Amino acid sequence: MITVNGESVEWEEGMTVSSLLEKRRYTFPLIIVKINGTLVPRREFGQHPVADGDRVEAIHLMSGG
Repeated sequence: MITVNGESVEWEEGMTVSSLLEKRRYTFPLIIVKINGTLVPRREFGQHPVADGDRVEAIHLMSGG
């Protein structure tokens, strides 16, 4: 089990940041992800693992003027 934005989510073997974002349907173009308080660079989303027990924060950024 992992925690995503304060909500318990089923963990899956081989889960990456990208697969988690797809599963949660987080498709916002401006998004940052922290795992256990550490920022994950966008270029690493596809290979960065999410481990069982991790605390994930997916933060949608807004732009405008």
